[in-house]
Amino acid sequence: MHVDMKEKELIVIGKKIEERKYKISDAMKIEGEDTQSGQIRIELIQLFSDGLQHGVETTLANITDWAEKIGNLAIEHGAQLDETLKGTAVIRSFLWEELEQIIKEDDRFNLDTVFRVTRTIDPLLDQAIYAYSTSFVQAHKASMDEAQQEFLKLSAPVVPLMEGVAVLPIIGSVNDERAYYLMDTTLDEATRRQLNYLLIDLSGVTVIDTMVANSIGNIISSLELVGVTAILAGIRPEVAQTMVTLGIDFSDIKTYNSLQQALSVHVFTK
Repeated sequence: MHVDMKEKELIVIGKKIEERKYKISDAMKIEGEDTQSGQIRIELIQLFSDGLQHGVETTLANITDWAEKIGNLAIEHGAQLDETLKGTAVIRSFLWEELEQIIKEDDRFNLDTVFRVTRTIDPLLDQAIYAYSTSFVQAHKASMDEAQQEFLKLSAPVVPLMEGVAVLPIIGSVNDERAYYLMDTTLDEATRRQLNYLLIDLSGVTVIDTMVANSIGNIISSLELVGVTAILAGIRPEVAQTMVTLGIDFSDIKTYNSLQQALSVHVFTK
């Protein structure tokens, strides 16, 4: 019976929080905020109320879902993790101000009641912070990965020049990930466009080292397997010297000092 009375106390407090959730949310409102911010706060306050009325374990899954949703929304709106986490301290402060007032209003509540409320509210808030942070980081990573994929797409454009002929301008540095993407994209595009020739323009490549040269060699070999002749263009004298020093041999491949020279031979003469 004693345990039941304690549970009833938490239920009463939870219901009072539910009744006052709009008041608590309005107290935290800042000038110029949108209606969605207020709705988010109200949802969280309701979850704290649910925790008091139905127990922590019952509410944990719901508060996790809420926090994950908010984490994704924060990324969509360009919010910063540290700034949004500061808001949890504000919520905790205003919530406890109201809880203190509720407890003082009823003689049945005592110090033990405060401790039990704490043991309910704090785990829920901790879980909300953890789930929000995890969701935020994962959403941020997904956003960065998507941006990286878009960059890779832009960095490996196969540009058609005429029927059966296209150019692949490679600009900047080439790392393992980009090398793999170049290989995959180039083969797909060459097959899809039914190319006979692909001019690979290296004039924009900042560094030609063994890894880059091997990557280009792999692309050329793979193109040959699908019936596409690769032509190298834009090999500057200093780059050619570096390739010789590294023992890189493209003697079996048609090479030109500039893309213009390659085009004059393989495109404009057709």
